[in-house]
Amino acid sequence: MANLSFIFKILIVLIIYCIIFYALKIMYKDVKNEGRKRPRKSNRVKFGLEIIKRGQNYNLQEGSVIPIDDMITMGRAEDNMVVLSDKYASSHHLKIYLRNNEYVLEDLNSTNGTFVNDAAISGKITLQKGYIIRIGSSEFKVIN
Repeated sequence: MANLSFIFKILIVLIIYCIIFYALKIMYKDVKNEGRKRPRKSNRVKFGLEIIKRGQNYNLQEGSVIPIDDMITMGRAEDNMVVLSDKYASSHHLKIYLRNNEYVLEDLNSTNGTFVNDAAISGKITLQKGYIIRIGSSEFKVIN
């Protein structure tokens, strides 16, 4: 019986040492790989659209920001990233996308047009910080 008790004590000590060794191994890997797991910062500027006037788009809230990463589409159709309920918005009204580290707004042949800084645009335009985009009764300000 004494031998059995001694064997159990040794076994418990070995299990505790294995647990400690395994925990130290995991912590060492975390510390060693810490520099590699950080995401790289991108050189491009992140853009967004601040909602200045929501107009007839009751699903939008004034003051909120719509982030733009690589591409965003806006219009009345449900397959757009931002769905507008404004009666003056086309089903596929506009697209904003990243090209050569610049954001480009493209009017998708909308019926009532897209206005940037109160000027009607057709085709493509490169966006800059502070530009005001108007679609029907709603306005968006380009921010970064």
